[in-house]
Amino acid sequence: MKFNSVKILADENISPRILSFLRAKGINAADVKEKGWQGSNDRYILEMAYMDERFVLTHDSDFGTLAINEGAPCYGIIYIRLKNLKVENVCGVLERLLKVDIEIAKGSIIVVEDARVRVRPVL
Repeated sequence: MKFNSVKILADENISPRILSFLRAKGINAADVKEKGWQGSNDRYILEMAYMDERFVLTHDSDFGTLAINEGAPCYGIIYIRLKNLKVENVCGVLERLLKVDIEIAKGSIIVVEDARVRVRPVL
């Protein structure tokens, strides 16, 4: 699947403005806060995303640790690892990512950094 067709579950550390931006771009984006799951542990969030076939969008590396090191079921993770986490910068990076023609498989971890994007399977 292409990045612009993934379904997303935004972690509680994702700004509502970023969520609004993604929705305006046609991304099917759910929010942990809107679902009343804020404060839930990361394993629960990862499980809920898995059951709904959503990629977790987060600034938190703990989701990758759960999926890779502990084998937690994972539909996918988009880890925003930028030096500047201001909403405008994150939206700009996501805007560019939406235009990139890369294939993303179920079970992938996408690490979005300032100078590159890495896609790797959880295995």
